[in-house]
Amino acid sequence: MNERQSSEIRNIIFDLGGVLLNINPLLSLNEFEKISGIAKEELKNRLANEHLFEKFDTGSISPAQFRSELCRIMDINAPDSVVDDAWNMLLLDFPLSRVQLLQQLRNNYRIFLLSNTNIIHFESYTRTFYEKYNFKMTDLFDEIFLSYKIGVHKPDAGIYSYMLEHANLKPSECLFADDLLPNIEAAELQGIAGIHINSHDLIHYFKNGKLIEI
Repeated sequence: MNERQSSEIRNIIFDLGGVLLNINPLLSLNEFEKISGIAKEELKNRLANEHLFEKFDTGSISPAQFRSELCRIMDINAPDSVVDDAWNMLLLDFPLSRVQLLQQLRNNYRIFLLSNTNIIHFESYTRTFYEKYNFKMTDLFDEIFLSYKIGVHKPDAGIYSYMLEHANLKPSECLFADDLLPNIEAAELQGIAGIHINSHDLIHYFKNGKLIEI
């Protein structure tokens, strides 16, 4: 991002998992292996072939259908609570430093969330956040855009155009931070500047509530 672009930024859009919220998908996969007795690699292949997570993240199946399909794929009959607990294991913490960063940034920018997520995860991490900080996670943002509500997910172009239209945003005034390069590249095709959160923590790119020239 050059200086001219940085000075034009009015809106900062954040991904959630791997950017604001720490996650480790391997923890859920390990638990699925434990409760099913099926090796992780075999489970990964089965899940990939079924596109189950994509279907759930785009809201094309309900929580009940997701649980049922997951049990079918793992060839088990488990209570909803067992499935949900295993599925939510990948969700870790939302560090205070990132909470404070968002609060500081709102003094200078409009702040948005654009996340590939599902209703089971959303209810879990928003509940955990409230229990820890005593206010709603969604209050950190001017507006949130969630794949399971919109019906498409990143890097589909439709989720970016939906957000731009509904929030009345100019792409040239937007910056998008995500941990997955394909999602950044898709945003850039829409004219949105991107930061790939990879080797550095999110807070590395900001100081005193403003974007650092990078």
